[in-house]
Amino acid sequence: MLQLCAPLALLLAAGQPAAPRDPQVAVPPLPTPAAAEAVTPVDPAELLAFAEYEQRMRVPVRVNGAGPFQFVIDTGAERTVISRQVATALGLAMGPRVNVAAMTGVVPVPTARIPSLEIDAVPRGIAIDAPQLEGPHLGADGLVGLDSLANNALLIDFDDRVMHVQKSRRRQRAAAPDEIVVVAKSVMGRLIVTDARFAGKRISVVLDTGTAVSVGNTALLKLVENRVKTGTPIRIMSVTGAMLTADYRIVPRVSVGGIEVNTLPVAFADVPPFKRLKLDEKPALFLGMDAMKLFRQVRIDFPNREVRFMLPRDVVRPGMTARVVR
Repeated sequence: MLQLCAPLALLLAAGQPAAPRDPQVAVPPLPTPAAAEAVTPVDPAELLAFAEYEQRMRVPVRVNGAGPFQFVIDTGAERTVISRQVATALGLAMGPRVNVAAMTGVVPVPTARIPSLEIDAVPRGIAIDAPQLEGPHLGADGLVGLDSLANNALLIDFDDRVMHVQKSRRRQRAAAPDEIVVVAKSVMGRLIVTDARFAGKRISVVLDTGTAVSVGNTALLKLVENRVKTGTPIRIMSVTGAMLTADYRIVPRVSVGGIEVNTLPVAFADVPPFKRLKLDEKPALFLGMDAMKLFRQVRIDFPNREVRFMLPRDVVRPGMTARVVR
């Protein structure tokens, strides 16, 4: 059974909602009206946008030679995903239905057969059966998952707001003076940092470029409750369109590989990916893009199980800071 971790669009219930952004799927002109079919939007009177799609970065991807299309690289997703609108516009053949384990539960979805998927500097096309989800829920033309990243490295440059998929280096260079190198373990293709702590207790941290805000489990919440007594209920919408309620809190201090992140926003919920990775009974955190963008660059090398953080020149985001503690 195929499993997939979907990224999140986090929405906060509030009395005076702002008009939410309507993410558009950029499909080039093709002789079919199907790509423009609408998906029922979330009621703006019910929800206030809390974490915008723009937190995530996109890379150009060619699908069967067409494009480029704008895909989000999602290191929390096991499989690459394509929007239904793009798959229809390109006339891709239907593949088998698969079960997708999203943040809000498991749902069966159809797949599209992609003969060739070309990403950035990866020279060869990759033939895959990609789950199809609605473009407006994705906020992009698709997601690049771990099946397309396994033999490569991902460079996230926050200074220039770009991502690059690169070939992994066989020989790793020494860390630069402004760089911290963290060794991780690989579980189902994901890199999990175990040299991480909250309040002196060891926690597991999964780097997830597909979510704008970090997500913690109940085991971590039990530790946080000793220091942060109350939270705010928020509603989480996954890319399947389903929703759940989470407990949103500001975590005062988390250490990851000797880097201390202060006042980290976290949405707490026992979502299926924790159980999938056998992290449901121990304190664990999916570290989102809002925390990663504190750094100038983050390089995730999957074959070498290594993460490099280029330290910021100064504070990137008011109220949230990172510093080296070793």
